[in-house]
Order: sequence, then C-alpha cells, then structure tokens
Amino acid sequence: MNRIIVLIALVVLVASVLMACAPAPTPTPVPPTKAPEPTKAPQPTVAPTKAPEPTKAPEPTKAPEPTKAPEPTKPSLRTKANAGEKITLFHFGDITGPYAGITTPLVGGFTDGVKWLNGKGGIRGAEVTIEWADTAGKLENAISTYNRFREKKPLIIQLYGSAETEALRDRLAEDKIPVMTAGVSAKGSYPPGYVYAVVPIYSDQFGLFIDWLAANWSKVKPAKGQNPDTPTVAIVTWDTSYGLGALTDESKAYAEKKGVKVVAQERFTMGAPDVTTQILAAKKAGANVIYTNTLAHGPAQILKDAVSLGVRDEFLIAGDNWAMDLSMLALASTASEGFYGVLPNLYWDDTTHAGIKEIEAQFKANNRKPAEHSVGYLLAFAFVDAMRAYIEKTIDRVGFDALTGAAVNETMAASGELKVMDGVITLDFGKDKRAPSKARIVQVQKGKFVPVTDWLTAPDLRPK
Repeated sequence: MNRIIVLIALVVLVASVLMACAPAPTPTPVPPTKAPEPTKAPQPTVAPTKAPEPTKAPEPTKAPEPTKAPEPTKPSLRTKANAGEKITLFHFGDITGPYAGITTPLVGGFTDGVKWLNGKGGIRGAEVTIEWADTAGKLENAISTYNRFREKKPLIIQLYGSAETEALRDRLAEDKIPVMTAGVSAKGSYPPGYVYAVVPIYSDQFGLFIDWLAANWSKVKPAKGQNPDTPTVAIVTWDTSYGLGALTDESKAYAEKKGVKVVAQERFTMGAPDVTTQILAAKKAGANVIYTNTLAHGPAQILKDAVSLGVRDEFLIAGDNWAMDLSMLALASTASEGFYGVLPNLYWDDTTHAGIKEIEAQFKANNRKPAEHSVGYLLAFAFVDAMRAYIEKTIDRVGFDALTGAAVNETMAASGELKVMDGVITLDFGKDKRAPSKARIVQVQKGKFVPVTDWLTAPDLRPK
C-alpha cells in the first residue's frame, strides 16, 4: 500500500519538472489599427420645387339606406255577397198623370229587367230588390219621395222626368247619390255632378238634327214649303221643362251658325186636343220645318192637325228621341208617315241583335201587353243592366263593404263607353261628360222607324 502511494507521488513530480523545462509559446502579433476615414460633410438639403400634394380628406362614409318598412298587407276585397245580402234599386215617376203613357212601360221594363237579373245571380250574388213610387206627375210628390228614399242611402236612383231632375240636381250632389235620368234637359244634367243622362241632352239632339238638316236640305225639303232655299224652323212643343229643353241659347246660336233659322217657339199644354193655332203661327213666321220636344200624343196631335189643315206637305216635321215610339204611331196613324226623329238606341225592329232578342224574350215571358211594347220598356230594361255594370265595377274597385253612392258615382264619372245589353244603347260618361252623344236620324216609313243615316255624333251644346 505504501509502495503505491510513493509511485504516484513520483509520477506527479516528474510531470511537473517536464512542464517547467518546456520553451514559452510565441505571442500572436497584434495587427495595426487603420486610421478612421474622415467624416464627409452632410449634403445641403435641396428645397423642393413643387409644393407637396395636399392630403385628401377621406371620403365621408355614406349613411346606410334606411330599411323600408314592409308594405302593410291589404285585406282582400270582398267581391261576393254574403248570404242573404240584398241590393236595392230605386226609381220613381208618373204612372197616373200626364206622362203615364210613356212611364208605365218604363216601370214594366225596369221590373222585368230586375227579375231577369236575379235569374242570372243578381249582382255578385246579392238579390236585387226594387223601391218604386208613383209621383202622378207632380213635382212636390217627386221631392217628398226623394226625401223618403234618401234616408235609405241608395247606391243609385233612376228618374224619368226633366222637372224632378232639375229640382233635385243640387240635392243629389249634396247627398252623394248618383242618378240615371231619362229627363235629359241641359239644366238638369250640367254643370257635371251626380246626374247622368241616358240619352243625349235635348239641346244636343236638336243640334244633331240641325247638322243633318243643313247637310241634306236639298233632298228632304217639303214639296210645297215656303222659303225653299233655307231651312226655317219653328219649335212647336209642350210648355214644360221637357218640352222647352231643345231650344236653348246654345242650340239657337248653333242653328244660326249652320245657316238654319229658328223663327218661332209655339207652346201648348200637355194633352191639348188641338194645336192648329200653333201650326198656323209657325206658318205665318215663315217656317218650313216643325220640331217638337213632346212624346206620344204630343207629336201625334201636331201630325194629325197638320193633315187636317191641309199643310202636311208644307212642313218637314221631326222630334226628339221620346217621340219615336209605338204610342205615337198608334195615335197618329197614317199622319205619322214621313216623320223624322233622333234615335240614340236600337229598336224592336233590330230583331237579329242579341240584346233586342233577349229583351223581346223577357217581354213575352212576362206576358206584357202590346201597348207596353214601347221604347220605354226597351230602355228601362237596359237601364237595369247599366246599373248592374256600374255597381259591379265599383265592387271590383272598393269591395262590397265600401259600397256607397259616392263610390258608384266615382265609377260612373270615369267609365267611358258602356255598351248596355250588348249595345241596345251605349252610355258614355267622363270627368265632365254627363250624357252620351251618338244617335241616328230615323224616319217613319210604312209604320216603322227606318234609319236614314249611320251613327252620328251630336255637337256639345251644354250650357256655358
């Protein structure tokens, strides 16, 4: 053990001697440091030649579009009647007074028209009923009837006379009740309001007759009339609102413009059994044309008395649309031959027309008397169909629940042409138009009303 320790000590001693005797290492030479490069003077700053571009302002952020509120859902319009719902059509007129001869067939035609309409389903499923009153030709009765009817808020009323139409015109507008009227004086129909004439107003009819007369005078002038080169007219007519409806300031001025002289207006009472005085006065005034705004016995009396005086061939005799009726033919008999008139509708003789055929069938089905086979029955039946059309158009626009007289009036005032019963009569209303304008001139030939012209347009002679 001691030997091992001694050996280790000797080894360490020898190593130490050897390390002391070894040569010292050569030091690594230090490289010389280069002198630093002199710092260059800074270049002068060059002034800019252009002004710097201005900094653009940022585009403003657009406000977001407001979100549109959704359209409210409109409730669907009710265009079909509820069970048991009814629509009433109102009319009143004279069946016991001086106009009974023409009004009685009108009432019959209206009644049968409503019956026919109900047989076809009524008005959009609503049963159609009628309210009617006889006024006996008295204006005070017409006004009291209206006062009673208006409380029931009619959608529409049918009138037949000029006097009641004129008297009620302003009231109808105030109460917002539209009226279709067969009493078509200019005063009752204008200014435009709630009154709608079912034929051209009487002054327009006279103007249309003047147009035809002036254009055809050389062919139609009477064989023995005085002043043969110039049509010279006397109005021989009833002293009523209806009778005086043809000659107005506007129609008289129009006649003069057309080279037609109006030399007299001779009046007589309704039902007068003799008008020879008026005819002789017309002759004395130089007239060779007599025009009458009367119906039934009115034109018949003029024609018969012209024959009895021996002056029938000295006058061309003519009248308005209501004169062109079977009642006039029956009362005047052969004296009616050659009588001229203004006719704005088809007639019973148009037997191939669908509307005439339907009305004829209903006339027979309801066992009407031959005396009712008149222009009144024909047109009143058509009036019902017109009312149906205007009410249905209103229902389509506003619905059953908003159906009022005012709404029906809005429809009528914007309706334009309406061919009633396939064109038995054509109505034509507009914003400021309250009467149709189309008619033909017809002549009595062998007991029939024969058209001698195509459809003509009457001049507009409404009051200024």
